[in-house]
Amino acid sequence: MRIEIEFIGFPMIYKIFPEGSHPYAFLGDTLSELIDELIKRHGQQFRELFLDQRTHTLDPTIQIMINRKYVGREDIPHQRIGEYDKVTFLRLLAGG
Repeated sequence: MRIEIEFIGFPMIYKIFPEGSHPYAFLGDTLSELIDELIKRHGQQFRELFLDQRTHTLDPTIQIMINRKYVGREDIPHQRIGEYDKVTFLRLLAGG
């Protein structure tokens, strides 16, 4: 399946995925399968960015949108992705 993928707030992976959205070929059809594939395809760096090291679940500072609609954390494991959908990963940052 072909989707668009975008990462906002992840400067450490902009060499792989520069700012902006990019076409991405994906074999699964759920968000959890996409996250698993990204980790398998791009290795330890993605694992450390996406997963909470203590719980091994999606890092709580990451929010996900599909076609500009936020996906609730409880919906991520079974949320389906369709052909040509745009999946955006946002890292929430704090500072001051």
